[in-house]
Amino acid sequence: MLIAQISDSHFLAGGKRLAGRFDTGAAFARLIDSLERQTSRPDLILFSGDLGEDATVEEYAAVGAGLRRLGIPVLAVPGNHDARTPMRAELPDMLGVTDTGHLCLLEERFPLAVIGLDTLVEGKPHGELCPARLAWLKATLERVAGRPVLIFMHHPPMTTGLRHMDSMGLLEGREALADLVADHGAVEAILCGHMHRTIQGRCGSVPVRVAPSASHQIAFDLRPEEPYRFSTEPAQYMMHLWQEGAGLVSHAVAVAPAE
Repeated sequence: MLIAQISDSHFLAGGKRLAGRFDTGAAFARLIDSLERQTSRPDLILFSGDLGEDATVEEYAAVGAGLRRLGIPVLAVPGNHDARTPMRAELPDMLGVTDTGHLCLLEERFPLAVIGLDTLVEGKPHGELCPARLAWLKATLERVAGRPVLIFMHHPPMTTGLRHMDSMGLLEGREALADLVADHGAVEAILCGHMHRTIQGRCGSVPVRVAPSASHQIAFDLRPEEPYRFSTEPAQYMMHLWQEGAGLVSHAVAVAPAE
């Protein structure tokens, strides 16, 4: 099973530039072109949050149109720049929703069960897994007991060393998540975004793989006093190859720059 992971497109409509610098709309168009030209066609696309920058209906309509053009199933969860109501309005075919209104999902059509977790705290940069979301996850993992599972979410459940970004990470529910995935025993990996860099780590006993941004990256700088800053590294996405018995192998793929 081949899974493409997109993260942090921060789509802005109308040719607007993020931070006066990044044309994220044009970057998204190049991303779609790159996926369309892939010689190895993914079975599934996972979008791990920050689809839009301002969380407008216009942004989600454009993102949805681009993704549907590929003809590949897409699953999405919100990031800290997203908002649930406009996402549900424009992307209902890509989302799940719990009884408490969180955009969590379970996809069981594939050999690998896929769980999407909503870590959004609307209006805040950090993420959390509150008791309601953790209860949903516990019940969902019980439902797929004995099956291999892949979890995707926006905020990484680990400390990366990028101190300013870590202060906006998953600030609630990290330990409970580690316990739940350990109890299940067959979670292959947790896929995340948010950091605008390719990073690998662990949540308890489970590998965590953080995807780079499909638009713009954040510089590698571990000095604790330094705020984050953008880098000149290219837009990228991930390709995850899962094979029964062999586990998950992950590749970062650069998007061709504008000519």
